[in-house]
Amino acid sequence: MDKLNAMRFFCQIAESGSFSAAARKLKVPVSSLSRSLQALESELGAALLKRSTRHVAVTEIGHIYLEQCQAILQNVNRAESLVSDYQSTPSGILRISALPMYADVRLLPALERLQEAYPEIIVDLDLSNQVMDFQRDGFDIVFRGGGIPEDRVIAHYVDNNTPMLCAAPAYLEQHGTPKTVSDLRHHKAVFYRAPHKVMRWLYERDKEWSPVDIDTAIISNGGHIIRQALVSGKGMGLMPGWCMQKELERGELVLVPLQETLSTTVDPSIGIYLLYQHAQYAIPKIKVAVDLFRQQLQKVDAQFLG
Repeated sequence: MDKLNAMRFFCQIAESGSFSAAARKLKVPVSSLSRSLQALESELGAALLKRSTRHVAVTEIGHIYLEQCQAILQNVNRAESLVSDYQSTPSGILRISALPMYADVRLLPALERLQEAYPEIIVDLDLSNQVMDFQRDGFDIVFRGGGIPEDRVIAHYVDNNTPMLCAAPAYLEQHGTPKTVSDLRHHKAVFYRAPHKVMRWLYERDKEWSPVDIDTAIISNGGHIIRQALVSGKGMGLMPGWCMQKELERGELVLVPLQETLSTTVDPSIGIYLLYQHAQYAIPKIKVAVDLFRQQLQKVDAQFLG
């Protein structure tokens, strides 16, 4: 029995929900799938699927085996891609996952330069704040915020993620410029919504964090909506500098220094990181993308901070 093929067949049957649909997808006879699945179940000594005349369902132990098979096949595909693409022109689908707001503000210009330089690379961009796993989710490059990531991946710092208080000049003219956190009770905030909570503001005093007393103007997870609300004077924002760079440069927004330190978390994120797996860097499409992103994004960050 060809174990890898049997795993592929099993995964496709589980995904399709029927032998006939899987056979059409794989372009093999239904009988071949049936024999392969029977041989696999016989070797494992366990039933992976529950069969009926119209549908098949994955058993409890089948779900456990399915997850492992998917991880194994993904690694096999990556190994084959590494070998076949090692000396080829950068091409193929490049799967990237990035924070939605970061992609909108910072990453899209770099993606345009990437595709201009390497037109045979097809970008598959996923926008998400969720914690991801390279083995499970199959991404080539990931952009996430936070502290220094774990050792299993290569992490390049590309942007400062420290939040800064900002507002439109017209808003400050109308409502006044706060000097201390107590002044914020007379103001309104534009809040960012993360996947599981609204990022309310905190302030630090005597090494302790407390909630900021401030009214709400608008809540959104959309970068464009938040920046537009700030520029139009709906309220004040506590955002990373990279998010507001163009608006700050044009004078549409200004920074508002306070005596206290503000943050959206008691463990403030220290950066935006570009993440990838070490072995994947040898694949041309990933290598050129990583190199270009580091050059473009770190250069912009240095100019902004300098």
